[in-house]
Amino acid sequence: MELPVAILQNTSLFRGMTEEEIRHLITCLASPVRRYGKGAFIWHAGEKVSHAGIVLSGIVDAVQYHDDGSMHLVARQTAGGVFGDLLMATDQPSPVSLQATEEAEVLFLPLDEILTDCGRRCPFHIRLRHNLLQEAADKYWQLHRRLQYLSEQSLRRRILLYLQDCRRDMGGSYFTIPYTREELAKFLGVNRSALSRELSRLQKEGIIDFHRNSFRILQ
Repeated sequence: MELPVAILQNTSLFRGMTEEEIRHLITCLASPVRRYGKGAFIWHAGEKVSHAGIVLSGIVDAVQYHDDGSMHLVARQTAGGVFGDLLMATDQPSPVSLQATEEAEVLFLPLDEILTDCGRRCPFHIRLRHNLLQEAADKYWQLHRRLQYLSEQSLRRRILLYLQDCRRDMGGSYFTIPYTREELAKFLGVNRSALSRELSRLQKEGIIDFHRNSFRILQ
């Protein structure tokens, strides 16, 4: 397949690189591209991870399955999203499963080749390592945010904290969230019906306005 360099240039790992540098680096790392059908698993919880992945197309979800069969949505990556970058740097098994929510193409980056000098002293190879470190720091703060949501006893507080962070990230009064109602309920660790009721109350009270996945915080 033709490598979608424009997507890669907008990812955190290839930040600041030219098209030529990216193509050279992908060749240097011998990075494979793999396709997954809808519902296919990229890896299962309990497996060790040796590669980071960049979603080229489709949607990839990090999920946790419980003994009662219920599923907990941990994170979602769409085109340009990076996953596995923290897990590949540890000997610990993955606590989550990675699953293609719809047909997806993924570019994999092997840890050993990222950390090992290719012998050509490529400045963009060094830049990739710096970008990987920055990505790890960003993931830490994303996890910190989510723990804040889940530590709130009030469903209203969970919703508003999440929406405020989405607005801050997108830098505008109107913003779109990446989840359906069912997915947002799983992400916030709440019941879907309770989530829908609270969103309706917030809208009636004039605190937020929304239509499907588009939101605006009024107060």
